[in-house]
Amino acid sequence: MNIGIIGGGWSGFAAAVELARAAHPVTVYEAGRVLGGRARRMGGSPEASGGPSFDNGQHILAGAYSETLRLMETVSSGSSTSGFLRLPLALDYPDGVRIRAPRLPAPLHLAAALLFARGLTLAEKISAIRFMQALKRIGFAPDTDMSVAEALAGQPTAVRRYLWESICVAALNTPIEQASFRVFARVLQDALTGKAANSDFLIPAQDLSALFPEPAAAWLERNGGKVKTRTRISSLQRSGQQWKVLWDDGEAVHDRIVIATAPAHAIDLLSPLNDCRELVRNLDTLSYQPILTVYADYPALPAFPTPLIGWVDPVPLFIFDMRASRGLANTIAVVASAEGPHLDWDDARWINEIDARMQQAFGPLPPPRLIRRVTEKRATFTCAPGMFRPSLTTPCQDLFLAGDYVAGPYPATIEGAVRSGVQCAQTLLATP
Repeated sequence: MNIGIIGGGWSGFAAAVELARAAHPVTVYEAGRVLGGRARRMGGSPEASGGPSFDNGQHILAGAYSETLRLMETVSSGSSTSGFLRLPLALDYPDGVRIRAPRLPAPLHLAAALLFARGLTLAEKISAIRFMQALKRIGFAPDTDMSVAEALAGQPTAVRRYLWESICVAALNTPIEQASFRVFARVLQDALTGKAANSDFLIPAQDLSALFPEPAAAWLERNGGKVKTRTRISSLQRSGQQWKVLWDDGEAVHDRIVIATAPAHAIDLLSPLNDCRELVRNLDTLSYQPILTVYADYPALPAFPTPLIGWVDPVPLFIFDMRASRGLANTIAVVASAEGPHLDWDDARWINEIDARMQQAFGPLPPPRLIRRVTEKRATFTCAPGMFRPSLTTPCQDLFLAGDYVAGPYPATIEGAVRSGVQCAQTLLATP
């Protein structure tokens, strides 16, 4: 089959690699000049710009991202973890709470992390352990969905704020009052049970485009596929038993099509197709959450206790030491996930907030210099109970969907996008 994939992000290339491995010719169409979709490098290559590369949002992966790591291994000549700074689970808050997992076999590593956590009382630690035990008894699959806030109603305030809420907002990019407990439980199962390495933090040691999308594009072209950047598909038309894709100055025909774009772009392509009217109406019901990243630097950066430290007030945020992960001397990335009052802060307010947090952690410091503030307003869907998530298949024959928002057990993470692409490829290959 000659297959066209619209969208050069993580799900699009996951589908492309799987299809090419099955010996089908694949063409990937990407509207932008940089590959990676909503997890990409900003601007051109670092070699062309002569300076460091920054992403459109600082990301962190988990050791449980098995499909992402598998595909990275497929398209790269080295180890799948060579592109990361790998750390044991560590939640460090300079206001006194510290939760770190030692290098012990599972589940001892998690039990030790909770029992020896600093800043929590014994009763609070036991409550957290009992919460995990209760989830284990039901197989991490609640019968009915509810908000994470409702599910955490019996948890002590410190445990809720410093542990569960931090994990929820980081993984689901949704405030706990809105977030799906069923999806959150699946995240906890994969990240905190099984092998101890599943709970490791993987902080990218290179920009996100170089981590997977660009190696995948090179691998695809070595294996008979094509990648066309700066090619925005404007419409899809049925052409006999095939699909025609059209862009500004060209067109092509494919046996099957995968739309691997963000939902808004999928709606644009699906709207003219009569059979997809109900699908479009349902996609229009999706709501979204932002991710805001501030890059800043210091004349001299103090030594971090761990490359990632966090705060819960006035909004949950994490500060990444990019010297440790990317070798960028004196540079930090500050990430605030999901909606909140921080979206209204201007550059001066952000510098003041960063300065206050850093001085709380390290003592007197000169003020930081703002490098760039990036807000992805529609970074992810709002992962709420009972939300609509479309099927991999569509009402139109030989037309498929892939993306982190498509039906599946995972939230809008890189692993969710990659798994969706893999499952889409498998579904396409199994469809007569």
